[in-house]
Amino acid sequence: MTEKMKLLYAEDDDTSAIIYTEVFRKAGFEVSVARDGDEAWDMYQQGGWDVLLFDMDLPGKDGYELIRLIRERGDVVPILILSSLNHYKALYEGADDYLVKGMHVEEIRARLDKAIEHARQKTSPKDLALFRISRKTTFDHITRILTIGDKQEKLKATETRVLRLLCLRLNELCPKEELCDNIWGVHNQTKERELARYVSTLRKALSPDESIVIENDFGDGYKMLVY
Repeated sequence: MTEKMKLLYAEDDDTSAIIYTEVFRKAGFEVSVARDGDEAWDMYQQGGWDVLLFDMDLPGKDGYELIRLIRERGDVVPILILSSLNHYKALYEGADDYLVKGMHVEEIRARLDKAIEHARQKTSPKDLALFRISRKTTFDHITRILTIGDKQEKLKATETRVLRLLCLRLNELCPKEELCDNIWGVHNQTKERELARYVSTLRKALSPDESIVIENDFGDGYKMLVY
């Protein structure tokens, strides 16, 4: 019998805790629930977790503080945010992904699986910044270095943010609204046009690797696909 992966879920809302604990158990995880940030920190330190999932607005230590404390220890365990609000800034604090309450069970499971697989490729704190996009392409979002084969290019700050979000959603649709909100904190037609210019620049930067394509998905958003 395969041992279930252990998930630590921090949530102070009773209804959400009941609903999502059942969702995660149906998805095949062994779930332990912390009711505030301080309890989550104590339970985390006991070790043995395969994935951590936090609501951001917790009593005691909030989600941001928990992420910071865990990453300061050099732990590469996957951390995801589950919230009714968009806490995209958590991605820049060291979270691997964020989930919005109301997502379908299948999408939640897919996001958890992707974060776990991504974490398995990491062996040190330095690896937290590194995305292995394809066999010959890597991207370090801290140094902003895009490496394709033996060639390196340093991306500009906003290009880096766009590419990091596309990496987090590799082979998935990343809506324009989500991209704009994450990068500028606002979504409108002006920002969509600005986003399109950055995507065009990234296409050119990635063009030496023919296995990577950024597609415009019927105007709804962008997909970075690896073939």
